Amino acid sequence: MIHVLDMDRSVAFYRSLGFEIGNYQPRVGPMHWAWMYAPKAPDWKRGPNLMLTRSQCAIDAGAQEVLFYLYAADLSALREHLLGAGIKAGEISYPDYLPAGEFRVGDPDGYTLMIAQAGDTTP
Repeated sequence: MIHVLDMDRSVAFYRSLGFEIGNYQPRVGPMHWAWMYAPKAPDWKRGPNLMLTRSQCAIDAGAQEVLFYLYAADLSALREHLLGAGIKAGEISYPDYLPAGEFRVGDPDGYTLMIAQAGDTTP
């Protein structure tokens, strides 16, 4: 569960990564909680899923010590999509442990997401 400051902004960000809202509360008024899933993932019923909840206090982006690791079917295309949507996405790097590539992106509340190329990643 991710604590966020602005639910609408965070939902829009995670939608740009391919997530959709599966459930939310309350049904009337500002959203306080949402369950999001990735419908194009091979087995979306088991993951990836995430929950967002509106924080009751200010969020210190510099103090977010959670790293989310996601996989994309087409890493380059996803990065270009994010850049086109105005989301700052890092350059693709090709570390020894992941020669297929990965890049870093920050969500609106300062959480770090590493997004890697799905598939065979063995050197």
